[in-house]
Amino acid sequence: MDFFEVVQRRRSIRRFKRVKIPEEDVVKIMEAGRAAPTDATLHLWSAIRVVDETKRAEIARLIEQPHVEEGAEFFVFLADLYRLGELLRYRGNDIVEHRLALFVFAAIDAALAAENMALAATALGYGSCFIGAVQNAPRELIKILNLPKLTYPLFGLVIGVPDEYPPPRPRLPLDMLFHLNEYRRYTEAELKNAFTEMSRVSKSGNWLRLLIKYAGRGGYFDSRGTTLETLLKELDFI
Repeated sequence: MDFFEVVQRRRSIRRFKRVKIPEEDVVKIMEAGRAAPTDATLHLWSAIRVVDETKRAEIARLIEQPHVEEGAEFFVFLADLYRLGELLRYRGNDIVEHRLALFVFAAIDAALAAENMALAATALGYGSCFIGAVQNAPRELIKILNLPKLTYPLFGLVIGVPDEYPPPRPRLPLDMLFHLNEYRRYTEAELKNAFTEMSRVSKSGNWLRLLIKYAGRGGYFDSRGTTLETLLKELDFI
C-alpha cells in the first residue's frame, strides 16, 4: 500500500478471526519494530511475544480484554532498563542513579517500535489493537512474564486477521493539536467545537463521559498513577 493509505487504514481491531499469521510475516512485523528510532541507540524497550495459550488466557481475563486471547499474536511492550544495566555491568560500569528520565524515553522508544509494528501489520493486510488495559494489572503481569527489576509493562499490542473493519474514530482538529512557535491558549469556541468534533467517538455522542471516566478526578488514571508510582519505586526506576 501507499504509506498514507496505510496510515489511514489503520484501525483498532477488537474482533479477530481465529487464523494464524505466517511466521515470516510476524518476523517482518517485528523487524519493523526493530527499525524504529531509539534515543541515543540505548534500546530502552523490549517486547514479550506471548504465545503460551494459558498465559494469554490469564492476561485476557485479568485485564478484561478478550481480543488479547483471540488475536493471532500478542506482544507486551516494556520499558527496559535492565538490559542497559547489564550491558554497562558487563563492561564494568553502573547505570545512572537517577532513572526517571530514562523511563520516559523508554516509554517513547516502546511506542515508536509498536506503532511501526502496527503500521507494518496494516500494510500486510492484518489488524491490530493497542492494549492500554495492561496498566490495570501491571503487578500481576510482572509475575506472569517473570520480569526483572528495571523493567515495566507499558501496553500491549494484538495483531491478527480482522473480523471487522470499523470506521475511523474522530480526532481533534489539526489546529488544536499543532501549535505555531509557541503554545496557543484555546478559546471557549474552540473547546466547544472540540466536543462537537469528538461526539462521534461513541454511540451516545458523549465524549465528556469518556474524559471523566479515564482522566477526571477519581477516574482510571488516578488509580493507575498511584500504582505506577509505587511499582516504579519497587522496580528501582526511581
